[in-house]
Amino acid sequence: MSAAHYDVLEVIVAARPVAGVRAQVPRGRVGQEFGRYLDQVYAAGRAGAVKLDGQNIFVYRAADADKLTVDFCVGITAPFDAVGAVVPLETPSGTAAMVTHHGDYGRLGDANAAITAWCRANNRRQAGPSWEVYGHWDADPAKLRTDVYYLLAPSGAPA
Repeated sequence: MSAAHYDVLEVIVAARPVAGVRAQVPRGRVGQEFGRYLDQVYAAGRAGAVKLDGQNIFVYRAADADKLTVDFCVGITAPFDAVGAVVPLETPSGTAAMVTHHGDYGRLGDANAAITAWCRANNRRQAGPSWEVYGHWDADPAKLRTDVYYLLAPSGAPA
């Protein structure tokens, strides 16, 4: 899929409470690393310490040349106290550019590129975090859905 096949929307999003583990991950390794962090969240859920809704969410908080700071999260249905590395967190809130990606996770870069292109074309500046909200797993990649968000600076904000 190319950026031309995505319909980027500007949306207002509210913070969503999640249970997560914050980690620093080498660039290009999120797909290989996420399991060990989500496993901790799901273990807390199985132990009854956290009431999970089962929707995985990755929040990309910061990046440098070598590493990404990522919150590997699962939605929750009730507040909870931290359990080891699993802590209460929230997704970002505010105005965001959003696109829905259908298909293989290996093509999520196309969705990100579509948002970047939309921001350039619409003179909008990204304002920090981005995040991905994953639909339920299916072995058929054609049935996978991921909503991708980028927080935006207010319109007219200096670059």
